[in-house]
Amino acid sequence: MPYSGSTEGFRSAGRVLISQALARLQLAQRTPLTVTCSGEARYLDPDLAQWAFERFVCLGTCDSLVDAMMLVSTRLGSGDITCGDDPALGFTPQLIAVIDAAQGLVMTGEVSNGGVTWVQPVASDAEVRAVVALACRQRTEAQHLADSGKHAEASGLRRRAAATEGRLVDPFWRDAAHLALLQRWAA
Repeated sequence: MPYSGSTEGFRSAGRVLISQALARLQLAQRTPLTVTCSGEARYLDPDLAQWAFERFVCLGTCDSLVDAMMLVSTRLGSGDITCGDDPALGFTPQLIAVIDAAQGLVMTGEVSNGGVTWVQPVASDAEVRAVVALACRQRTEAQHLADSGKHAEASGLRRRAAATEGRLVDPFWRDAAHLALLQRWAA
């Protein structure tokens, strides 16, 4: 009796090698990854302490997502993230972003208590729409709070909206980001 099953799921060894080579080429075009940190800078002088402003700091570049995550853990653990040479300027890290060479978002993490909580990336285009809608609502609410003079609450909600938008990982990196988070949770 002849086998009547479909062979569409099987690929020849040549096709597998070609697809692996193409994947490596695509990855090579999107590396190195740049790790940045946004946060609040504030002068340590009590007379200037009320003047806080947002700053972005480049933490470095890496060749892999795992290396980027390790760089973040190391830098946050050592507490050596600063936003300049001025010793009177303090910096509070708030959000980590890993960006590829094509400016695609690879992964985002929220900083708290000297560590990072990596944000779960979206899994589908439908989820992208829901995340964008949520971030828009958060930013609208933040603006209403700011208009009411509740600036601290507005600032916190804007940070929350930025973290929500951090789920909008470039489609090229979604699977890798999910896998990296799974491996981190398993460890």
